[in-house]
Amino acid sequence: MKISMINYKSLLALLFILASWIIFTVFQNSTKVWSALNLSISLHYWNNSTKSLFPKTPLISLKPLTETELRIKEIIEKLDQQIPPRPFTHVNTTTSATHSTATILNPRDTYCRGDQLHILLEVRDHLGRRKQYGGDFLRARMSSPALMAGASGKVTDFNNGTYLVSFTLFWEGQVSLSLLLIHPSEGVSALWSARNQGYDRVIFTGQFVNGTSQVHSECGLILNTNAELCQYLDNRDQEGFYCVRPQHMPCAALTHMYSKNKKVSYLSKQEKSLFERSNVGVEIMEKFNTISVSKCNTLKSVDLHESGKLQHQLAVDLDRNINIQWQKYCYPLIGSMTYSVKEMEYLTRAIDRTGGEKNTVIVISLGQHFRPFPIDVFIRRALNVHKAIQHLLLRSPDTMVIIKTENIREMYNDAERFSDFHGYIQYLIIKDIFQDLSVSIIDAWDITIAYGTNNVHPPQHVVGNQINILLNYIC
Repeated sequence: MKISMINYKSLLALLFILASWIIFTVFQNSTKVWSALNLSISLHYWNNSTKSLFPKTPLISLKPLTETELRIKEIIEKLDQQIPPRPFTHVNTTTSATHSTATILNPRDTYCRGDQLHILLEVRDHLGRRKQYGGDFLRARMSSPALMAGASGKVTDFNNGTYLVSFTLFWEGQVSLSLLLIHPSEGVSALWSARNQGYDRVIFTGQFVNGTSQVHSECGLILNTNAELCQYLDNRDQEGFYCVRPQHMPCAALTHMYSKNKKVSYLSKQEKSLFERSNVGVEIMEKFNTISVSKCNTLKSVDLHESGKLQHQLAVDLDRNINIQWQKYCYPLIGSMTYSVKEMEYLTRAIDRTGGEKNTVIVISLGQHFRPFPIDVFIRRALNVHKAIQHLLLRSPDTMVIIKTENIREMYNDAERFSDFHGYIQYLIIKDIFQDLSVSIIDAWDITIAYGTNNVHPPQHVVGNQINILLNYIC
């Protein structure tokens, strides 16, 4: 059913939370788009208080572990097992794209559309020695630039230095194959260890305003200071944010925020060498020729939803009484430009205020802004959102909920803070946490790999494709 054909006899609410929060509400005979809700809640649910916080005081007081804390602990322990320490004495003992070998297991002169193409990858170090363990961060992609087509491949790690790379041949023509070594397993281990050591890679500065007085103060998820702090706490969800309290200013006077990267690193000098530009995103299959794919006569089932060729022709007429509400999610929100925090609230609270019904669609995306912080921050937020959605679906089971995963981004931009490895771990966590709920997934991670964008803000045609898939779900 096309949106333009809908008979709007009842209220249609379209709610986006894409790193933010939006509502489209449509009223019969209305021709203007306007904001349905006045989000003046600010820090309504927050416990604003001041207290001295010492350097090693935990974010949450020491009590028996809650269900959420136990789940966080369980997920982190599972990840620790999947990403074991990989110390190395010299870069020559780490994985080398040049010395690794890729072999097509089912070579043919011509393949048929819908065939599976399998490649065996054996990784070696820079001295040509076979690696005995896995854990390398690899990215497989096939493409046909002339057709403007692309798709991701699947990488299976056997944890012994060998990998199986699988492609589904979705279209006919000449197809190029790519297998990138984004980070060697030793780099992956270093990033994982570094990520979970500190909350101070990003410095937040809060602006407090009281009458004509304006003061700036240091803020963060955790502050290593004995100074008196303003504590902006959500006690129910056990989330918090802190600012050093300015003199003669109430904590409620916080109005704006901006951030910048701090010159701090938890990587050793040797580990940093793995993230130099020449060592990131190195092509393993550089000498491979294109393969030829024909239509053939064999009938095969092909799921085009995994392909970058999806071009659904759907559109929305904003004159059709649709009302949009947008809201950014709460801390941590990274941005060098000053932004208002007057209407900041956690996604869980916004979801709690949503009645939901069959004409309500909620879309949630968490990811990029959490990458510079220890993984427990992201897991806690995802679990809290999961619980809020679970409650929403209990009271309004007809509500449509869609999870949009994050995009891949630039490969060479500050790996310790923003590497796609961090994003991939968050991608796996989201899929694990939400698997028990009746929600749909817009796999932006897979889509942006298929397009090969490597841009945190993909081009318009890529975003348009993601929106088309969203509309396809709705209609």
